[in-house]
Amino acid sequence: MYFDCDTRIGRSAGTKNLGGHDISPETLLANMDRIGVGKALVFHTMAWEYHPNEGNAMLIKALAPHRDRLEPCWVMLPHHTGEVPHPQDTVAEMQRLGVKAARIFPNFPANSHRFELAEWCIGEMLDALEAARIPLLLDFVLFRREQPPFRDIFSICENHPNLPVILIGVQARNNRSLYPLLRRFPNLHVQTAGYFVHRGLEHFTEFFGSRQLVFGSNTPTLGMGAAHFHVDRALVAETDRTAIAGSNLTALLAAAAERAQQEGRI
Repeated sequence: MYFDCDTRIGRSAGTKNLGGHDISPETLLANMDRIGVGKALVFHTMAWEYHPNEGNAMLIKALAPHRDRLEPCWVMLPHHTGEVPHPQDTVAEMQRLGVKAARIFPNFPANSHRFELAEWCIGEMLDALEAARIPLLLDFVLFRREQPPFRDIFSICENHPNLPVILIGVQARNNRSLYPLLRRFPNLHVQTAGYFVHRGLEHFTEFFGSRQLVFGSNTPTLGMGAAHFHVDRALVAETDRTAIAGSNLTALLAAAAERAQQEGRI
């Protein structure tokens, strides 16, 4: 079963070619059915482009009839300015509502929330997510002439070894720095969409196996069909394809659900 880690709903004000289009859960599900994707992890555009408090609440309401296939992913901010609750309170609420994944938009050029990937800024957030085993999807949209924040990724993974980190939007020309991180940190994962490396999935699985790859499409900005084709036609073993397509993400979310149950939150 294909389980897409990177989809969103809502009306985007600024994303190229999507301004004014309101992506509903029903629209997303119809697209999934057409392409052959069974489940999806979803965040709300309002949580990204306006405010997490508003967008996360809208997400829970919109997905309520579809929780068998659409899993909510909350957008988070550092709490220091009082815009959002303390991370421990946010994570407790996530566990109560069955939200098993979080996402941040720190510093990439468009629509970012402009904060540092440093312990002094997001350390308490990472502590809370790590304790709950909630995977963190980290937008890592790169441009070929920019220097990626590999030192920050190293710091996050080293200081929070039990926090699953999924890098979203890793592009080409980064494997020389990315590979030593993957080898050192088993809690680091890469989403497939945007990983535009020739035979990149094959080379990745040859070096590391498939456990650190997670299928995602960046829908609706990119095409879910193209992301599906990318994995479906990769020259890898079927066991690896199954893991990449959905088993890896399912296992990460199951660990978060188990921790919430242990803490009596669900």
